[in-house]
Amino acid sequence: MLHIAAISDLHSSDTPAINPARPLQWSVDYAAEHSEITVKGIIFTELVGFLDHAGGPDFAEKVLEDAGLPHGGAYSRVARYPWQEAVRVVEAASRETGAEFSDLCQQFGAYLFERFTVLYPEIIGRYSDAEALLSHVEDHIHEDVKILYPDAEPPTVTVRNEGDRLRVEYASHRPFAHIAHGLVAGAMNHFGDLRDLEWLTSSEGGTRAAFAMTR
Repeated sequence: MLHIAAISDLHSSDTPAINPARPLQWSVDYAAEHSEITVKGIIFTELVGFLDHAGGPDFAEKVLEDAGLPHGGAYSRVARYPWQEAVRVVEAASRETGAEFSDLCQQFGAYLFERFTVLYPEIIGRYSDAEALLSHVEDHIHEDVKILYPDAEPPTVTVRNEGDRLRVEYASHRPFAHIAHGLVAGAMNHFGDLRDLEWLTSSEGGTRAAFAMTR
């Protein structure tokens, strides 16, 4: 069976230790109440790229077919799609590989950050370390995102220095806390930050979470 964690270049010995996060508890009621929420197509095109990178084109095609998407996974970077489709794709990858849903989301988040360094080098390149980048997500990075994608609705990311740890809080109307966790881990890995990344709290549906970078 394919082991999707073979994305070894994102998980070297220098990658910060990631404490196990509790799985998202998906709610049928939540999905029904928030069915109108959409996600920018670039997240979907990168998710397909993640599958291809992890297992090759045949694996990606099989996962997309198993997900039962209305368009077969032919995503456009500039369009918008229901957030539930991303969940269906990751669930299909989980069934195919036996990997935990939350683990795949976190691996995708780490992969996505590395892709952002390629797609948006002028944004990521402004920062010398992970802490500086995370501290300016709200006032700089998300403002740049809105210029590139005027209809973007980025999550809220709040960073607070608490002495021996840096607390990072995620809040969104999309239940992507595990992806956010992976993005933070990806930023730490990219900048060579060797601190541990601890999962502190999360809402039941995964729309809010708090992490801590600790020594």
